[in-house]
Amino acid sequence: MIVYTLTILLFILFIIIGTAIYSVYLPVSSNFEKSIADTIPANAQELEKHVRALCSTTGFRNYTNKLAQAEAVDYIKSSFEKFGYKTHIQEFLASGEPYKNIIAFYGDPKKDRIVVGAHYDAFGEQHGADDNASGIAGVLEIARLLNLLQPKLNYCIELVAYANEERPFFTTKDMGSYVHAKTNIDNNVHTTLMVCLEMIGYFDEKEGTQDYPVKALNNLYPKSADFIALVGNLKNHSAVMKFKIDMKKSADIGTYSINAPSSIKGLANSDHRNYWQFGQNAIMVTDTSYFRNPNYHQLSDSPESLDYKKMEEVIRGTYYAITQY
Repeated sequence: MIVYTLTILLFILFIIIGTAIYSVYLPVSSNFEKSIADTIPANAQELEKHVRALCSTTGFRNYTNKLAQAEAVDYIKSSFEKFGYKTHIQEFLASGEPYKNIIAFYGDPKKDRIVVGAHYDAFGEQHGADDNASGIAGVLEIARLLNLLQPKLNYCIELVAYANEERPFFTTKDMGSYVHAKTNIDNNVHTTLMVCLEMIGYFDEKEGTQDYPVKALNNLYPKSADFIALVGNLKNHSAVMKFKIDMKKSADIGTYSINAPSSIKGLANSDHRNYWQFGQNAIMVTDTSYFRNPNYHQLSDSPESLDYKKMEEVIRGTYYAITQY
């Protein structure tokens, strides 16, 4: 009887652990299809051009350098307009100073929206190539691809470049993404999905170059920093799974996901956090930031440290996922 009871308990424990692992890891059966990838001409040279432009401002793009921030805003705005978009500036005050989000729409803004955003500010005295010129480069490349390929969608894609993701504004209502998310909520905009591009350019194939916020994750995920991660919370497993399936089909890069409590270190460390705060469906696409990139918030976070061919794959997959939703 004791043996039987222990067997039942062990079986229940096995089911619980298996369910928990499945819920976090979300394994999917999806293989790369070159025929899909070949239809999406994402371009590494375009991505590098944008990163280098944003890292060539007069000084660093931190919140105190108004000239560098203005140059970044002008570059993003002119890039959107070059790709055929009408831009909208969302200006707001933070600590009594004016800051700007830059917005462009593909499709009718009156329809349901997918928001694709990244922050353009940098932290401190460094140019922030990975953090987060890489994310802005991705938003601009998606804008170019949408204009070039003209997908027919029954929803609108809203492209946003945010101010004030970095400290001292991080986690406050002065984040550009908080302002944007709240404005859309106040205006009764229905956001189907928000995709945050946060540090998407640093990769390292060497074993032992990838770390995780919880050591147990080393048993689930790769030990080399050679993949892209999709981060969701405990409420959007289905959205993450669909995004992951589409990305694995279209991008020739390792793609892993995690759905876990937002309180775990690093999981809410970008602009998607503000959409979660308003109960919206949001995913972060990331190279995992300081869990792999030794240049995080350092002067060495330079354009030369990024892998633009892998960034190209990330954007190819992201483009496909947001146009199949």
